[in-house]
Amino acid sequence: MSWVRRRIARVSKKARSRRVAPASASSRSAGSLDPKKALERVVSGLLDTISAGDPLRAELHTAMVMGMWHAGRGMDPDDIDAIVFGTLIEGAERRRTPEGAALLRLVMSLGSPAIKKSASQALAKLTTAGIYPPEWVTEIGKAVPIRAWRRYDVFGDGEALALTFRYGEREHGIAVRVKLTAIPVATVVAVTPETADLDQILNVEDDPFERVEPIGLAEARRRLADPLAFLDDEPEYPGISTDTRVYLPIVRSRVRRLPADDAAQQLPTFTAADRAAAVEEFLSSPQAAEVLAADPEATRFWAEVLTGYSSRIPGEPPGQVGPAKLADILLGHVPSTFTLSPAQRRHLEPAVTAWARWSAAYRGLDEAATAHLTADLPATLARFDKLYDDRDAAEARGYVIDLAASDADVSWLFAQMTRRMFAMPLSASDELGRHPDVGDPAMRRVLVEAEFESCDPPDGMTSEQFVAAAAQVIDEMWDDDPPETYAAARRISPEGTDRHEVIHALAARRRSRAVR
Repeated sequence: MSWVRRRIARVSKKARSRRVAPASASSRSAGSLDPKKALERVVSGLLDTISAGDPLRAELHTAMVMGMWHAGRGMDPDDIDAIVFGTLIEGAERRRTPEGAALLRLVMSLGSPAIKKSASQALAKLTTAGIYPPEWVTEIGKAVPIRAWRRYDVFGDGEALALTFRYGEREHGIAVRVKLTAIPVATVVAVTPETADLDQILNVEDDPFERVEPIGLAEARRRLADPLAFLDDEPEYPGISTDTRVYLPIVRSRVRRLPADDAAQQLPTFTAADRAAAVEEFLSSPQAAEVLAADPEATRFWAEVLTGYSSRIPGEPPGQVGPAKLADILLGHVPSTFTLSPAQRRHLEPAVTAWARWSAAYRGLDEAATAHLTADLPATLARFDKLYDDRDAAEARGYVIDLAASDADVSWLFAQMTRRMFAMPLSASDELGRHPDVGDPAMRRVLVEAEFESCDPPDGMTSEQFVAAAAQVIDEMWDDDPPETYAAARRISPEGTDRHEVIHALAARRRSRAVR
């Protein structure tokens, strides 16, 4: 889906050059000014934009200023919130003007929950003093959705959605690129005041494997909600550009304006039985005949692994795969999940090649699409051994070595690995580059002692008792037995407590048992 990344990048660049000149000028000047004066110029330029009374332009400029600290700084979100508070919220409150009140309203619509609260409190102070934002500000974020389109590849590796919205008589557009090779995630977003820019994204003349279709607004919401929400859960997801982080708040506000239709939310349900049936269909197919004769057990293993991967996305049928997804399975999922026998490693190339060809026929792809699907397989498979033998991959396999059957539900496996990695994170290698075997309970106990023996035990517990309690908590989370232990950890961790402190707190609760 590099076509979407290139085209959305061009749309973002063109739109940005038209719409945020004040912010760009402020940013260019900032390096040569005293920091306080630079920030004053940033706020002044933004207030000039707001005074023009154009809701979309005001949103775009505010988003650009709020997001300018993302660029190449790797700053903590809390630090960015502190800068936004000190620059925009305090600056707007200090000016005591209708434009300042409007800025606070804009910040409320685009900021984090903490920023929304601070901006709301500042706006309340201004309105108490009789200073109100202009009337047009009530329309901020209330754009009316008009139309939606979906561009997708025939393999199911990804899609791009383009939508138009209207403020009054003027229309504008958003575009979102969604990667579907693993957990659905929005990797690129753009906002443009010119809906004609969306034509670049929807044009498929240069790609025989792309399709475009109009879709309903409720379906667009269904396709976008989870990929955008993923970035809330994984704010440091790699490869997300500064532009995408800047305009995410606007795109999220637009998606919230889309209608929610229960019928559009319902997806086909594919079960383990459906995946097992697909495996059997492959094993009885002409494509499998030769490889099945060479090694029936290894052929079935790879068929179950490849078919089972479809269970990670709701509504995805068994056997759906594209070139990028195949690479993700073979170079990411398999090396970090399955401990392979020598026979399984030897049979990898013929089994996967046969399965990919069967998958194309199973889905009715033509010869050109089948050739495209398998064209990169030799290069992908040439990288497999190196990645499988990587020490980090070997340690990752240790988390599910007792669970990773070839026909295991991938979503379930992911949940188990997530829980176990919370209980015992990936460890640094030793001086020889070796990783500890986290699947070994004795090794986990060694790691727990190293982590917690220097902690101050809570009142009523000795250091030894506290370490033993921490080890018990980690073992219970590792085995999910009882499940209440991990549930308690999840209740604590969203409050901002890091993993070590969560386990510390859960272990401390057991001091009464230690006293007895």
